[in-house]
Parts: sequence; C-alpha cells; structure tokens
Amino acid sequence: MSDYKRQHPSMIILETLKSLIYGLPPIYLFALTLNEDISRTVFSDFFWIALLFLIILFLNSVIKWYFYTYQYQDGYLYIKKGLLFKKERSIKRERVQTVNIRTNYLQRLLGVATVQVETAGGSKESELSLTAVNLEETHNIKAYLENYGQVPDYKSRGMERTDKIENVHKIPLWDLFLAGATSGRFMLLFSLIAAAFSQFYPYIPETYLRFLVEQIIPENSVDFILLTVLIFLLLFLSWMISTIVFVIQYADFTITRQADDIRLSWGIIEQKEFNLNLNRLQAVSIKEDLLKQPFGLCSITAEVAGGGSKEHNYVTVLYPLLRVRELTNFLDQILPEYNIPENMQSLPTRSRKRYVFRLLAPAIVIVALSVQTFVYGWILIIILPLALLLGQSRYKTGGTFISDKQLTLRFRNINRYHVLMMKNHIQSLELSSNVFQRIRNLNTVKASVLSSPSGKDFKVVDIDNEESNKLWDWFSRD
Repeated sequence: MSDYKRQHPSMIILETLKSLIYGLPPIYLFALTLNEDISRTVFSDFFWIALLFLIILFLNSVIKWYFYTYQYQDGYLYIKKGLLFKKERSIKRERVQTVNIRTNYLQRLLGVATVQVETAGGSKESELSLTAVNLEETHNIKAYLENYGQVPDYKSRGMERTDKIENVHKIPLWDLFLAGATSGRFMLLFSLIAAAFSQFYPYIPETYLRFLVEQIIPENSVDFILLTVLIFLLLFLSWMISTIVFVIQYADFTITRQADDIRLSWGIIEQKEFNLNLNRLQAVSIKEDLLKQPFGLCSITAEVAGGGSKEHNYVTVLYPLLRVRELTNFLDQILPEYNIPENMQSLPTRSRKRYVFRLLAPAIVIVALSVQTFVYGWILIIILPLALLLGQSRYKTGGTFISDKQLTLRFRNINRYHVLMMKNHIQSLELSSNVFQRIRNLNTVKASVLSSPSGKDFKVVDIDNEESNKLWDWFSRD
C-alpha cells in the first residue's frame, strides 16, 4: 500500500535526452537548409533557436514528471498524468501479466530503472511504463503486483527472495560467444557495412589496395582477387561485430524457474528482467539453425500470449544456446511440463517426391531463364543440387507426435524446428488437402496458438491421412 508518488527526479534528464534524440533529425535537416556561407548573424539566430528548443524540452519534461503520479493499493495500480488533458487509469492486479524491469547504463549511474507493466490482452505498447524509479521502489512495485501485495524487505542492491527457487541456469560466456557466432546476424550487418564502405571506397587510393594484394598474388589476377579479398574482409568484420554485439546484449543471461514463473535476466549496457508466467506460455520452439546444427547446438524460444512490449514482440528467448544432448535435462529442470519425444511419427514414403518437387521445379525454371538471359547464367546450376538436398532434408525432418497433453511438430524451413504445444493452449487445429494430396491420401496439419494479434501457426505438410485423423481425434476428445 502506498500514497501517490512521483518518479525519481532523474526522469527529467532521461525524458529531456529522449526528446532531444527524437528532435535531432528535424534540427539537422533545418541546418542543411542554411547556406554554406552562413553569416554570423544567422548562426547566432540558429544558436538561440536551438537553445530555446532545449529549454522547451526541459520544461516539458519537468511538467511531465510533476504531474505523473502513481499509487498501488487495494489490489489496484492507479495512474494520474497530464496538465491540460488529465488522464486517470486503474489497473487491476489480477489483469497484470508481467512486470518487467530494465536499466541502461545511464539509468544505473542515476540509480534508477524502468518498470514495464503488461496486462492481459495487451496492445503494442506496455500498459504502463515508469522510466525512472529507484531500485527499491522498483522491486516493491514488482512484488506488490506479482505477490498479492506482500512487499518484502530489500537491501540497497535489490530484492531478497524468501520463496524457494527451484532451478537456475546461467549460460557460460563461451556458449554465449558460440551463440553469437552462429546466429547468422552478420549477413544483415554485412549489407549495411558494404553499403557504407561503397561510399568511402572511392576515396581510398587504389595504389594502396593494389600494393597490398600484389604481395601475395600474380599481377594479372589483381582485380578479381582484390574484390574477393574485400568481400571476405567485410564478411569477417560483420561476423566479428555481430558476435560481439550479441555477447554484450545477452551477457549474464540467467533463467530461473520459480513455482509457476520463469524469470529471465540479461544484458550489460542495458540490463533487463522479464517474468513469464506459465499461463502465458503458449508454445516452446526449439530451433536448430543451419550454422548450429552441425555442432549439435540449438536455441529455445517461447511463444507468449498477450505480449505487449516492443522488446519481446510476443516471442521470448528462453535460452540463446544449448547443446542438443542437454536439452532433455534442461526441460526437466526448467519446463518439466514439456518433453521431447524419443520417436516421432515420420512422414510416409510417398511424400518424398512432393517435398523434392516443390523445391526442384522452381529451381529448374530459374536456371533455365538465367541461362537464356545472362552470359554466365549457367553458374546458377549450383542451386539444383542444393534444392534437391533441402527437399530431402525437409522430408526427413517432418514429423508429428501426440501424448496425453502435448502436441509436437517437427519441420524444417532452412532451420530445423521442434514445436511443443500443450493441448489446452492450442487455439485451433486445421487439416487441409489439395487435389494432389487427396490422390495420395495426404494432409497438411496446422496448429494455431495465441501468440500475436493474429495468432501464430505451425504446420507440417504431407502427413499420412491415418496420422492426421489421429491428431484430429486427439484434439477433439474432451
């Protein structure tokens, strides 16, 4: 129980900086409109305009801080804000899904944190976001909303938990590095770095680049090798940067199973705490990336119902990297409600041709068109065996399994997935077949869960008709 309170005064600084960052683009565009031969008078006017703009932002932050108050009592969280247009809200504690805590580097220096409260049926934004609350008050709010109003005592560095912690997993630094190195994020970064490099490349003296390459290759191959070396260096740079960013982002990643709650915390520059109640967990997805699979590695994510924050976007990373051989033990300790079946129901042999044909046919068309259109179009013939291998792999991967309470789907796009869904969390189960599938007694099964505004679907194509009927009977049975 508490009286109406204001956030920490450091909110004024944080809100001013936030508004200033959003205001920089228009200020920059305004500066570009000024002539290069700008006079001192015009520059002086621009300086005072910028200073006035900064003062307005600061005063707006002061007003926002002063008139934004909150109170938690009698099972409700009350909010009042606004000067000209006042707004009052009350959030019932039973509707609160999660209370998340996050701190960036500046907030840690100021001794504050951000509290995000999400409710059932949340929207794109959090229902409530307090941007500057001191650490003790942060955990008081979290404890009140999650522990039925019983606020424990806290020390200066955080909350002392008196309830029993069932299991804790913390990812080692080396595993975190492997997760970043095999995440595949470097390709997006490579395109950005390559675009930036293309702007600076004309200013690099060509003699320097040629001298570097001529030390190791013949002169008549300089142009081709130079391009190859540049691409390789940019790829390596992208891979290193993306790996380091991943390690920093998920550093000190810890997952804790506590009663019916799963608590996650991670980050160095921006520290985050996230609480996931089992009632919100709709499906567990085990992903084996193309780069991870040869090393027997996987990652685990959760499909979350009622997600509201931009950061999680209805999908939460439960563990960035785990060895497949340790998967069963991990689930037994953190998610004993779910299990990995030892023997999946494989796809029938008659499905193989369909899986191969769906990839090989368009690949043949692409190769044929490229050969007719481009001089070196025949190089694309390499995609034919790749399409064949991927089709075979998708066929071998596909499978289903049902237990008393759980449905397991296994499939492959480029990466391989095991999706585990509890029966009571499946929103709908759909069986469909086209003309060609009906000829071969095949069906497509699609299971939907409540994970985003439009839901999330998982499907396995070309399963046996008898197996699909078993799935239907299992789901329809009370």
